[in-house]
Amino acid sequence: LNCKNNEAVVLHSGSNMFYISGYKGEGLIAIANNFKVIITDFRYTEQAENEAPDFEVLMIDNIKNHNDLLADILKSNNITKIYFEDDVVSLKDYKELKKTIENVELESLNQAPQQLRVIKDAQEVDNIKKACKITSDSLRELLPYIKEGESEIALTARLEYILKTKGSNGSAFNTICAAGANGSLPHAVPSEYRVKKGDMITFDFGAKFNGYCADMTRTLAVGTPSDTMLNVYNVVKQAQFMAREFLKAGVICKDVDAVARDYICAQGFEGRFGHGLGHSLGIDIHEEPRFNTKTNTLALENSLMTVEPGIYLPGIGGVRIEDTCFVTKEGNIPFTDFDRELIIL
Repeated sequence: LNCKNNEAVVLHSGSNMFYISGYKGEGLIAIANNFKVIITDFRYTEQAENEAPDFEVLMIDNIKNHNDLLADILKSNNITKIYFEDDVVSLKDYKELKKTIENVELESLNQAPQQLRVIKDAQEVDNIKKACKITSDSLRELLPYIKEGESEIALTARLEYILKTKGSNGSAFNTICAAGANGSLPHAVPSEYRVKKGDMITFDFGAKFNGYCADMTRTLAVGTPSDTMLNVYNVVKQAQFMAREFLKAGVICKDVDAVARDYICAQGFEGRFGHGLGHSLGIDIHEEPRFNTKTNTLALENSLMTVEPGIYLPGIGGVRIEDTCFVTKEGNIPFTDFDRELIIL
């Protein structure tokens, strides 16, 4: 985020602020060659001082809001141009910002912070690896509780409790627990539905450690499932294996998607895998680039990406298998190590 002497970068996104400064609270950050400032309110000033000691912390009051204080900083430092997150700031906030700093040019950052975040350093990799271990270990601990009569909501609550007892700083996203026919909904919301014998049950969830996310999906069975669902499981498992075998630094993202998608279609399930194969992750659960049918971006060394094919049969159920994978020159390392063979409970 290099700037000329008359330029500054202004960040509103919590994820980008955390990446640049280590600060996890609310407000905005302004950075230039000669200043680094966090503008926030009373609730977060002490937190900002502790988490970002290299930044000056300014507090809003009843007279001056965030934009007013930002305008003062820009004026006192002769800043005539700022780069901002036009993918984050709403139209209303943009108009207010433009009105307050009327003599300053505004230009898009074009997701520069997100591009910086694709390749992880050693500490980031370690945080994600630990989040993945917590995730895998938590599902192992949940296994004895997955049985006939348990509701999706109860299993979700217990899983999230286990995550926290194992060191997770909260869930990386809203946990998905989908049993029986609910499994055909890729983003099902846990319900009062109670598991029945023969049901497949999908868990899509992740721990968060030191601000970094894990993401894993496994589909299990309670009692022996139907032949149809056994076949679906084996197709998804093979598609995921083939995509992981193909994934390495330098391959085109849409080509990774095609490996799994073409196999699933060839097995007679065309149209039943309706989402992308995966995505990058880190501070946010969904980051760029993504594995889908359109992305021409290369998978990069030292990035973390998910591989998550699925097949969804309305009224019957679904299967998804997902791992968080560390991309290397030679291939990739799945950081989520829960068994991929079908577990029948």
